[in-house]
Amino acid sequence: MLVKTAVAERLYERPFAHAATLIDLGDAGLAAAWMSGSYETAPDVALLSARLLPGHERWSPPTIIADAPDHSLGQPLFLARPGGALWFFYVVIMGRDWTTAIPYLKKSPDGGATWQEPIRLFDYPGLMLRSRALVLDGRIIVPAYDENTWQSRMIISDDGGESWRLTAPMHSSSGNIHPTLARLSDGRLLAYIRTGGKGGVLWRSESADGGETWSPLTATSIPNPNSGLDLLRLQSGRLALAFNNSPTHRTPLCVALGGEDEDWRWMQVIEDEYAEISYPTLAQTSDGALHLVYTYRRENIHYARFSEAWIMEGSLR
Repeated sequence: MLVKTAVAERLYERPFAHAATLIDLGDAGLAAAWMSGSYETAPDVALLSARLLPGHERWSPPTIIADAPDHSLGQPLFLARPGGALWFFYVVIMGRDWTTAIPYLKKSPDGGATWQEPIRLFDYPGLMLRSRALVLDGRIIVPAYDENTWQSRMIISDDGGESWRLTAPMHSSSGNIHPTLARLSDGRLLAYIRTGGKGGVLWRSESADGGETWSPLTATSIPNPNSGLDLLRLQSGRLALAFNNSPTHRTPLCVALGGEDEDWRWMQVIEDEYAEISYPTLAQTSDGALHLVYTYRRENIHYARFSEAWIMEGSLR
């Protein structure tokens, strides 16, 4: 069964809402964050956050989690850390657009109840974030990309976030951004990546060395209208892919399910209104339920809950 609600009803003092992220915090529930303000890159854009507690149907009222006066913020990303700590990555536009954005990190020792002062990760204008971080045997991998060159790369820490470094850019003929990662059962990392230009499909790459280096990008047959996506390995071992099933439009928004062989056998439509329904982020809770947040018309953030069984009632073919 598919259940859909709004994370927050339209906030008329902040008519723009986009680029939501989502994380499962166990007993503390689901946490979502997104950018909101007058319009994308407006100097009043801040990052808002809301919680959905276990057993509840309605999200908490949104509150500002990060703000920088006279600067636009964006691309939020949560990472849960040991001992109940919570990290929050995001970017701050220093000039007028994303090419001047700088990545920052805020840390909370108590699951988001209080926050320390933000840390600038790199003095690298245009270094952007989008997809969830991956923790592998102590290594933290934060997928990133260069807004100026449209090349994906990884931000890596091997010392618990005390220091960070960048991997080499990932090249493709039409540019690529928004890498999203899944660890496969044999230890390889699989990346699905947003197309650039008029490519019209998702790109893919693999890493056999923990994200240090990546195989040459190859085009898949999965449509992508130059828009955000998400890839998640589930408790069952299957892969879930949230994406716009169109080479040209940010609708419909769909979720597909397949094995590690990337044979996407099943698919269901989340929303197919002829409007922008985009930028999905997935999470799975311990009960096996799948959760999804996404942009609705750049006015609201919507939320959906469903199961693997529901996806398998639909067919990609």
